[in-house]
Amino acid sequence: MKKSKLWIFLLAAAVSVTLVACDELFSMEYKIVGMWQVSHTYLNGEEIDSTDYAGYNVGTYYFIYADHVMEVRAYRNGEWRTSTFATYVIDQKTKTVEMQYTLMGNNYKFLADVDKLSRREFFIEFDDTHGDHWRLEMFSRSNN
Repeated sequence: MKKSKLWIFLLAAAVSVTLVACDELFSMEYKIVGMWQVSHTYLNGEEIDSTDYAGYNVGTYYFIYADHVMEVRAYRNGEWRTSTFATYVIDQKTKTVEMQYTLMGNNYKFLADVDKLSRREFFIEFDDTHGDHWRLEMFSRSNN
């Protein structure tokens, strides 16, 4: 009986180690696909709740699909607004993502360093054209 419990324990441990290793093997392209919600926004190192840039506000959703297609939705003045054009390109070698979209009259285009990307967390940092440094921490709202 003790031997079978030991084998079950060893088998379970091996399976969990294998699953963790496999998760690391999935490409960034695979991991980025999903529904993400901005939960923390930092501007020049300070956490902020809102900004004039709706795409960076806490609560904004990024719906990222396969084939470089995405959609950004932000809440302002009592209604949800959706991007009219949105695309992304992720580079696994440099661990960067380039995003471009139009939302509420603002054009967004930035190349961000991907600080963290798992099936649950997506953290990016970038500098805008004005020299401000942004950090967006997004968490998955997908059922994966």
